[in-house]
Amino acid sequence: MTTLLGLGNLVGAEDWAKDQWIGAQGRELDIATSIELAWGAKIVTVGLMILILSFILSGAARARFGVIAIVLFVAGEIFTVSSLSAKGYGEGASIPVLFIIVPLLITLWALVSCAKGWNEKTSETT
Repeated sequence: MTTLLGLGNLVGAEDWAKDQWIGAQGRELDIATSIELAWGAKIVTVGLMILILSFILSGAARARFGVIAIVLFVAGEIFTVSSLSAKGYGEGASIPVLFIIVPLLITLWALVSCAKGWNEKTSETT
């Protein structure tokens, strides 16, 4: 899901920039678009890293990595949004509620799923 959202950000970077930075034109819009492109690239990179490592790891290691990756990703996104909000990001922008609620619910579900396996015993350790 993270990778798909990041790809959407990359594809629609200029549209996102126009929506989130109301009134940006010319060079300001170019800079805003660059921020959206960088943000999308970061999200895609993190998503692919999580996907690849989830195939490599197993058992408790996968669960622990999942919890840590989810918490760090969410913390990074909160930090990014709050930092940019201080500069006017998202003022007057309207994002559909489902676009926020659905990813949050999926993230919460993934976090709980990973946390349940934190102390999972593998057949090698029993």
